[in-house]
This record gives sequence, structure tokens and C-alpha cells, in this order.
Amino acid sequence: MPEDRPIPVADLDWSPDRARAFADRIVDLYTGYLESLPEAPAAPQVTPASARAALRMAVPDEPLSDDDICAHLQALLDLSTRPGSGGFLAYISGGGTVPGAISDLLASGLNANVGGWAISPAASEVEEQLVGWLAGRFGLPSSAGGMIVQGGSLANLTGLKLARDHAWPPGRTDGVGAGPPLAFYTSSESHFTIERAADVLGLGEASVRKVSVDADMRMRVDELERMIADDVAKGVRPAAVVATAGTTGTGAIDPLADVAAVASRHGVWFHVDAAYGGAVAVSDTLRPLLAGIELADSITFDAHKWLYAPLTTAFILVRDAALLNGSFSAHAAYVEQERDVIERGPDMGMEGLQLSRSFSALRVWVALLAHGRSAFARRIEHDVDLTSWLARRVEETPELEVACAPSLSICCFRYHPDGVSDEEYLDRLNMRLMTEIQADGEVFPSNAQVHERTALRSCIVTYRTEAVHLQILMDKALEIGARLHTGGTLVTP
Repeated sequence: MPEDRPIPVADLDWSPDRARAFADRIVDLYTGYLESLPEAPAAPQVTPASARAALRMAVPDEPLSDDDICAHLQALLDLSTRPGSGGFLAYISGGGTVPGAISDLLASGLNANVGGWAISPAASEVEEQLVGWLAGRFGLPSSAGGMIVQGGSLANLTGLKLARDHAWPPGRTDGVGAGPPLAFYTSSESHFTIERAADVLGLGEASVRKVSVDADMRMRVDELERMIADDVAKGVRPAAVVATAGTTGTGAIDPLADVAAVASRHGVWFHVDAAYGGAVAVSDTLRPLLAGIELADSITFDAHKWLYAPLTTAFILVRDAALLNGSFSAHAAYVEQERDVIERGPDMGMEGLQLSRSFSALRVWVALLAHGRSAFARRIEHDVDLTSWLARRVEETPELEVACAPSLSICCFRYHPDGVSDEEYLDRLNMRLMTEIQADGEVFPSNAQVHERTALRSCIVTYRTEAVHLQILMDKALEIGARLHTGGTLVTP
């Protein structure tokens, strides 16, 4: 053995016993968090200063004790907003399933890079199987495929990159400047990631045409037709029509079949942003709400929203999976393989923007195995029922009014004191009301703009939410709203 061989350095290589001891402490923290959820507020009383004081520390040169680390992590939990709480009714961010959270330990421990099949054969198989199941629930053909990406923003970007390449094939090599001006079409209620994607793809935000919506907040197909015709007459090439299945503000679903027909007539890529509402595909009862989504060329779906998975687990599904490799593949010596010598599956890192990819599929897959599809369907259906119940209770309460018909698991409503007709004052009142309810923390709603008017917004994507939490929301709205309106906190109309 050579004399100059370096001495092994094993500081970071914990033994299985050491790993077990530390993991047990972390599991204790996690189960303690679960035990606290029924009674703890949805949001803590915390400020940037108090969070900084409790959590800031220097990176140590030498290891901290397990006791010190766990005390630090307990402070982190205590100062965190709790999206897993039944009172969390704000943004579309699910609470995370217990099997999914626990499976993340195994996925991170294995640390498979699902960018290359050879280094992640089992993980690649699980993801491919999960993608195929989801594509089937959406009614896509056997040619469909896709992958998990880090969030709906990246899923929309991927789908619209395919649309750009479909509309202008030389764009990948020559750039969009070498071709005709391109345009995307989407509703005025769509997510801002559509404009962001247009920016990243070199089209510019001004290339996104915002189609007006009807009284139910759904895209107007007649306006879509008119805008496409106007652009074609000006030499602009339509590149994609983007429909939304479950808008962020109100949960509205665009008329998917009608929008698909317009896209088909003009030979335009049809992308559906179903990041939120796509979850109803899991339910046989609710799946008809998505009629027409089976005609999509690409679909965005976030399992970390209404399928309750831990963040971030978004899917991009594509009608013709072969297009992914054509739009994203690259060549370099360090990834070349002799595929004629050893059989290998596809490298997902060559089918999207991410080359390094975590084993995110496991958290969804194990939750489906542990609960079964039917349990997810029942809970999603229950969320819809709860939302309808909330809307009825609001309509029965004189000081409250529904801002628009509830859709999916979103209900938007306003505090409207008797005799007040000043809409700008009501906007200020309801915005302040939302802020004060959030600061109170027992429940945590958000706000929405409904036909340019400010409303409180309840969105149920946490499987622990029940009618009692919605009743608390209404009680808080009435109590705090009355105080704000009569106490002189705001300028009276």
C-alpha cells in the first residue's frame, strides 16, 4: 500500500445507529407538530424582528449537540405559518400528506438524480408510472408523457416552450427574432406565470393577449376568436392558447372544449393550466368539470396544491411525449452512453429544463398507495361541499355577501355593512379586514379581486379543514368588520 495514501476523512459519514438517533429526534418534532395542529393558530404572532432574533445564528465550526439542533428546529416550527392547519384558507398551497412527508426521508436518503435513467432506474420507473396514471385521468392518449418539475411556473414555461417551437420550429437555433412575431392568448384571470414565460422565451410580456372574462370569470370565446383574427391580419402568428382550469382568484374553469375548438381551427397549441383545478380529475364525480381537457397539447398540474402533496411536486403532461426530447435534448461528451450495448430507459434530464432532478414522485406515489385514489376523491369532493356550505351561510348572513358563485374549493365574499354603497370604501374595508384576520392568526384567508372589487377569499386545499374553521372565518369577519367600520379605523363613506 503506498505510503502517501491520504488518511480517510469520515466526519460526515454517520453510522446507521447515529442516523437512527437523530432521525428519532426529528420524528418526535414532526409528530409533535401534528399533535399541535388542531389547537394551534394557522399563523403565529411573528414579526421579521422576532423571527430573526429566534433563528439567526452563526454557522458553527464544530458540531452542535442534538439538543441544541432540536431546540433550534422547534423554534422554527413555532414561528411558522401552518399550511397543514384546518384554518389555513389562503393561498393554493396544500398541507402535505403524512405518507408523503415520511417518504421524503427515503427519497432524500437515496438521493437519486432522476435526470439520467442509469443513475435512477427505480425512481425513473416510479415517475413514469405516476405520469402515465395522471395522463390517463385527464383523458390523454397513450402517446402522452411528461415529468415532474419544480412548480407550476416551470410547468407552464415548459408547455409554452413546446408551443413556441411548434409555432416557429427554427426558434431553438435561430431565436424568435428570426421569425414572425408570436402571441399567446389567455384570460385576464390567468396566472402571471404566462407573462413570465413569454418574457423568458424571448417573446416579451406584450406578446400575451389578455382575453376578457364573462360574469362567471371564464374566458370569453368570442373575444378569443376576435383577437386571434386581428393578430393574423397584422402578420402576428398565434403560438398558444392557454386556458385555465381553476383560476387562482375564484377557481373558475374556462370553457375548455370551446377554447380547444378555437385553437384547433387555427392550428394553435392548446395548453391548459390546471395547476389547481386539475385535482378534480381524481374524482369520477367531479371529473366532468374538466370536459375538453383531453384535447390539450400540454397540461400543467400541481400535486402540491389540491392533491395535498408536499412542496414542490408539479407535473407537465404532454399529448405527444416525443416532442419533449425534440425541444429540450442536448449533446455533450459527459452524458454520452453506449445504448446499443446496455439497454437503458429515457433520460428525463433531456426532456425538460432540469438536468438534476430530485425523486419527488415518491411522495405522491406512496401517498396514493397508502390512502388509495378513492380517499383522495372523497376528500376533494368534501372540500367542494364545504365551499358550497360556506357560500350558503354567507348568503344567509345580512352583513356578508357572496362576491361570485363559488367554484371548486374557493369562495369569495365581502363584509358589506347595511346602508354602505361606496364601493371604494368597501374595497378598503375588506382589504383591512383580511389583513386583521391574518394578523389574528386563528384562521388565515386571503383576498381576491372579483370584477375589480376586493373580497375575502377562502380556499380549501388542506384536508384538515372542516365546517368549524369556516364558521370561525365568518365570525371573525363579522366581529372585526364591525369594529373597523364603526370604530373609526377607516374613513367612513
